[in-house]
Amino acid sequence: MAQMQLSLTAGKAEYNWDEAASLLGLSPIELEALVTDRLGERESRESAFAKMRFRPADLILLNMVQAGAPLVEAE
Repeated sequence: MAQMQLSLTAGKAEYNWDEAASLLGLSPIELEALVTDRLGERESRESAFAKMRFRPADLILLNMVQAGAPLVEAE
């Protein structure tokens, strides 16, 4: 399981869709698939995705999901 190193800008509070995709090493379409896969329904996706902003913690979690890391430890 290879995890990508993120290079987040210090002091930057949020990233737009294209910035998030670039930081994760994805195309905007690949980011859409990753987010849709985790969030479920694609309701009004074009307008919602265009307005979506990502906090650094969001990008860290998406990076973990993309790398296949379990987000919850199995007991």
